[in-house]
Amino acid sequence: MVARSRRQQPCLGTLLRYGLMLIGVVALCSAMLLWSAHLGQLQGGAIDDHAAHHAANTVADQNLRRLLAESNLPATSPYQLPASNGEQVLPSVAGNGQLSFPAEGPLDAAAAGAWRGVINEAEASEAVSSDDVSGSGDADCQDVHPNADSPDMLHVVFASDASQLEGVQASVASIVESTATPEELTVHIMVQGKWLTDFKEKFGIGTECSGTVTMTGVLIKLHAVDGQLIERAVAKVSKSILKERGQIDTVENFARFYMHLILDGKVVIYLDADTIVQADLADLRKQLLESGKTVGFVAREHPVKMDKFLKKPKDCSFQLGAKWSKLTSLPAYNVGVFAVNLQRWKDQRAAERVEELVRQHNRCGGKLWVGGSQPPLLLAFLNLKPGETEDYIVFDAAWNYDGLGWRKDIKKEKLKTKKVLHWNGNRKPWNSDGLYKDIWAPHRSAFDSLLKPYSAGDPGSAEQSQEVKKDKETEKKEKKPKDQKKSSKEKTTTTLSPEEIAASAACPTVEILDDWTDPGAGKKCTMGKTYGCPEAGSGPGMWTAESCSGLFSVSGQATVCGIDQKACQPGTVPSLQSGSCGLMVLTSYFTTKKDWQRGKFAKATFNKIQKLYQTAVSNGLSVSVIYDSLPDELLTKYSSERFNFVKVNLEEFDSRYGVNDVRYFFFNRLVQQNEDWKAVFIVDAFDVKSGMNPCSGILPGKIYVGGEQDRLRKHPWMKARFSKMGGKYNEWYTKKVTDKMKILNCGLTGGRRDMMLKLLSRMVQVLQDPALAVRKKDSEDINLNMAALNYILYTEFEGKFTYGAPVHSTYKRFEAKRKDVWWIHK
Repeated sequence: MVARSRRQQPCLGTLLRYGLMLIGVVALCSAMLLWSAHLGQLQGGAIDDHAAHHAANTVADQNLRRLLAESNLPATSPYQLPASNGEQVLPSVAGNGQLSFPAEGPLDAAAAGAWRGVINEAEASEAVSSDDVSGSGDADCQDVHPNADSPDMLHVVFASDASQLEGVQASVASIVESTATPEELTVHIMVQGKWLTDFKEKFGIGTECSGTVTMTGVLIKLHAVDGQLIERAVAKVSKSILKERGQIDTVENFARFYMHLILDGKVVIYLDADTIVQADLADLRKQLLESGKTVGFVAREHPVKMDKFLKKPKDCSFQLGAKWSKLTSLPAYNVGVFAVNLQRWKDQRAAERVEELVRQHNRCGGKLWVGGSQPPLLLAFLNLKPGETEDYIVFDAAWNYDGLGWRKDIKKEKLKTKKVLHWNGNRKPWNSDGLYKDIWAPHRSAFDSLLKPYSAGDPGSAEQSQEVKKDKETEKKEKKPKDQKKSSKEKTTTTLSPEEIAASAACPTVEILDDWTDPGAGKKCTMGKTYGCPEAGSGPGMWTAESCSGLFSVSGQATVCGIDQKACQPGTVPSLQSGSCGLMVLTSYFTTKKDWQRGKFAKATFNKIQKLYQTAVSNGLSVSVIYDSLPDELLTKYSSERFNFVKVNLEEFDSRYGVNDVRYFFFNRLVQQNEDWKAVFIVDAFDVKSGMNPCSGILPGKIYVGGEQDRLRKHPWMKARFSKMGGKYNEWYTKKVTDKMKILNCGLTGGRRDMMLKLLSRMVQVLQDPALAVRKKDSEDINLNMAALNYILYTEFEGKFTYGAPVHSTYKRFEAKRKDVWWIHK
């Protein structure tokens, strides 16, 4: 009995423990159930076995979305980011910016490297400079709208694959034909990376660029998206529906849910690729803005209810938050055309609502509705919770006359009265069996001529344009290996040999800052072999040997050695060849004010001014850089007798002045204060370098200015600038400018002191003119320096200014090796 009683005690204890565990599990489930109800997850439908998993992932998902707001992440799937070891990693939370899909270019590789920890923060800032974003770099790209700062800009978005490319071309042409202000139109096309080459070729966009500005002043811009980002929102579609309606389950069809990741805070009109526009889409934008709502849908001529799309699955539970009868009675708009305020879309977390609906649909095997992306978008806004108000408006049905891809009995006279025609259905007009091709085809034909990019030379000179294009491509191919080599040098840390390590330890007062050795003349500078410290007891300084030359820090002073001296004292720089004419080169480097054309701040890195520094100092020129905020380390390392930094306070002048306008106020003051400056050249810091010393050629009574190949007259970018000036300035541009006048560029101006004071004084007066049209719009910045310069020189300095060789190289022809001109400008 005793033995039997002892055997029973462990059994009872085990049963007791399991009982307590069961009670705990029940309590935990009850708590989760109550919490889910509190969150509103159980408003309709039945509880399914995935609800607990969904609730558990809520916090992680929110953290992940906060990470997606960081602007410096690459366009990678937000749910699975690649680690350097090939595993999938979940990122941690960081910051509150706005993710934007980077266009194809250097940003992709640099950002991806930074994410995986391949390069450090300092290297990343040099790798991704403001000049290199969107694939621009040194390429002759037109990635920025000529009127980018306009508050009335109309943004139209497509999401397409290669099979719909012709459809996008025709639709874009129709938009341009129908808009009243093409100079305030930007077309964005979202494409997966694998289609980029096709789209660039068909839209005349350079391989290193992401956009082009057309003859009519329209910016067409491509945005490379990662399909993995969108896969979370792709709904399952049955084969029968795909056969009936076409490939409505493609990634591109669901990309419309993520436009807020591309265009921060914009109001956009989304169009399917199979549309033709016959009215000004700006009207939709205006209506949505006035409503204060997030989305604008288009009514159907013959109303359709959601019962045509929703299918209540019998073998799956779901949670839509309303009675089925109410859901099926909701209107079913066609979202091949809709307007959206992307700031409100982001604030209302609309993409997350859509994703949750798609998640439930896919969990039910794609049986919750019929169709692809339309039902979840509609439900996200039409399926209101108790107490919620409608966050959408409805446009007139004429803005989306659909069914042209399957209806055969529509009269052409009726189609002409509609504002947007929509070929939804299988029979697309660019296919052999397409319907109403005679209506669509003229727009496709118009694309080639209507959207021809603006080029130098006579209008319609396609042959000349092609020759220029070939020349540029040849030059890029020739210079690419060298550029790649240099880029590698800047971003790769070289392992020092034991000899170099020992030599560096023995010579701690000498540090190489920038190697200027000619790649074709010999090997790079090597500590202990081609440069180093003098023998002990010889005092401070350094020496170079063979072909080594560069910028060094010697006892804490910026020193140029190896050019005209092989033994250099601290602070040595090449002889002042500009002393004979008292020349000072002025430039600016602002980091606290955003560049309006690139939409971002300039990085504080020596790499930005390296070319100007090396070439100007090597040619014996003196340079003064005005700046607002640069790191002390940069200032200390690179300041020298020839290269000086002058701090200014941007708050002294109207905050609306852009970076290129406000500089003239400081330049004017500096020239007035420094009477020993007998000649002055103002150059852009980031894309101008010295070819040779200009002192011997600077004549009295002359202004030297950068000249472009493009004509000033009817140029879309300049037309937009003069429109912002208004008044007498715009009247002069529209009535007095002739085809012989070339665009004069602010990136390069110079001359004797008296001439530059006259020019700078007039620049300041014009930029301060209270009659400027842009001053009537308090929210708009002032970026008029280019228009102001052209107006002043052509009207007040006629016959007194000159451009072209020997003043500068051919603008944007990348003639980097020229030694027969004073300045090389891109």
